[in-house]
Amino acid sequence: MKKFSALLLLISTLSFAQNTVIRGLIKDAVSSEPVIAASIGVQNLGLGTISNEEGNFQLTAPESAKIIVSCLGYKTLAIPVSEFQNNIKLIALEPAEEQLEEVMVTKVPLHEYLMEVFQTSKARFNKPILLHTYYREFVKSNGKHVKFSDGMLDYHISGTTKKTKSALVIKQNRSFFLSNNEEDEDSRALVNIQTAISRSYDFGYFIETLLDEKHYEDYEFMLKSKKDKSGGELYVISFEPKTSIEKPLFKGWVTFDPKSKLIYEIETYTAPTHEQYAKTINFLVAKAAILNMKYKVAFKLVNNNYLMYYSNRYGKVRIWNKKHNYLEEWRSDLIVTDFEKDQGYDKKLVSKQKRLYDKPTQYTEKFWQKNNAIVLTDEEEKVISSLEKDAIVVPPTE
Repeated sequence: MKKFSALLLLISTLSFAQNTVIRGLIKDAVSSEPVIAASIGVQNLGLGTISNEEGNFQLTAPESAKIIVSCLGYKTLAIPVSEFQNNIKLIALEPAEEQLEEVMVTKVPLHEYLMEVFQTSKARFNKPILLHTYYREFVKSNGKHVKFSDGMLDYHISGTTKKTKSALVIKQNRSFFLSNNEEDEDSRALVNIQTAISRSYDFGYFIETLLDEKHYEDYEFMLKSKKDKSGGELYVISFEPKTSIEKPLFKGWVTFDPKSKLIYEIETYTAPTHEQYAKTINFLVAKAAILNMKYKVAFKLVNNNYLMYYSNRYGKVRIWNKKHNYLEEWRSDLIVTDFEKDQGYDKKLVSKQKRLYDKPTQYTEKFWQKNNAIVLTDEEEKVISSLEKDAIVVPPTE
């Protein structure tokens, strides 16, 4: 009880401390290449963000706090906020010099072991919990950017170990698109923001397409151990489709702690060797074939809270009919910028929209420059500026 009270006092003290905006650039200490999607958080608080594709990040933090910078494959750093000046601080992350070694540590088949890891992680998620997030989405049609949307989204997470429930409240958002033609708006490939958290928490996609009795025999599984100089150890179970299986299957890996059996990262994508087996889906007015799908999701422990903090989705789909033939690509990112115990919410504010494009643009500040959102790269700035100039904007509500 004393430790818990002390932790509450610490969090309360930090919460009322004066906040400051810090900026950094994260690079690999050996190669000088940018470190992408590194986790940047405030020690003992839920505040956090990630580095973009150029390694840049921005975070609002109490002046008295420490910033924790971490990424799988690198040594974690703790940096006092006082070391950040008005300019961008260069942060060099040292590789953990991990070596993958094949191990044989289980008496059960690897697909059963992996199922146990999924079930353990699924049961560990804290519920109820309120996740404050930043979401963004880019869409291309025949190689040209045609849509962009982003927003500050609150997910009220509840439910049981077996099933996660998610109530979405859209706090602020904006959307741009180049045309209101029916064919442009009739995109069925876009990510459903309603299930952006719950799908990751229930692991249903992986269990149903990889581990159930109908599918696991299509794959080869391999277990390896990652150790660093400090003696830390993680397990990696990789999977790839057997060459004899003629189906559009996935390849990827799951990284987890072998002691707690908690997952820290999952990455999966359409196996290049099996892209040729993409199936055609028949709709009323067109046909579609999913050519590629990629998915990455990362989890972390903060003050004994186990939660998702980042997910990235990419898809490539060919859609055609007698009049049209086009290739659509989309990419979405979602990060948890803060979290807290859910104290309830006004159900009248819950949004039912599956896409941000379905909701009128509404914001009271340039939220994409604040709230620990992902810092835009130079290329992304140009894309959004171009869309904003020429696109149709869904007008804001009063």
